[in-house]
Amino acid sequence: MSTQSTSLKTKDYVLIGIFSILIFIVNGIVSTLLTPVMFAAMPLISGVCLFFSAIIYLIMAIKVGKRGVILLLGLVTGLVYAIMGIPLMLPFFVAAGLLGEAVLLKGNGNQYKQVTRQSLAYASYGMLFGIGGYATIHVYGSDVLEAMFSSEMSEIMRNFAYSPMWMLGSMLFSFVLTLLGCVFASNMLKKHFMKAGMIK
Repeated sequence: MSTQSTSLKTKDYVLIGIFSILIFIVNGIVSTLLTPVMFAAMPLISGVCLFFSAIIYLIMAIKVGKRGVILLLGLVTGLVYAIMGIPLMLPFFVAAGLLGEAVLLKGNGNQYKQVTRQSLAYASYGMLFGIGGYATIHVYGSDVLEAMFSSEMSEIMRNFAYSPMWMLGSMLFSFVLTLLGCVFASNMLKKHFMKAGMIK
């Protein structure tokens, strides 16, 4: 049985807050860079974003090593979107965080320090993350798209959003790409961060 405390401390909340904002920034940068191919790759974009932010998540999750990390990540992300004027994203990302926590629920506490379990949790989080844009389109309609994209691009994105096949595809792509990102990230953790003693 693990004797490690499972209660988050002040330093943990600070670390989670900083890393969650960093993940948001990385996802935003990658998403912006992929905007020119949005018309062809919208279902893949969320997964690609999470592929690159996987290393940040794993460092945060393994370093803290306690329950609630991925839920707080979802909460912080949702709050940022709510501040930006999309309050729908708050309950959406909280739900994604709860899904990630469910993946980590079984165990004696050591699972929060296991790269494999945390990778599955982040991939599950990513599965819902993958349809966040679709959810926004469904609730807010064409106004959101037309404020940011051309009418032609908006039409293409609506076609993706209202296709059950593409919604399921986006969830699958996001899960797989996030998991692959975690695989690459875990190799970096072992070679650099764990070897240097930065995380245990």
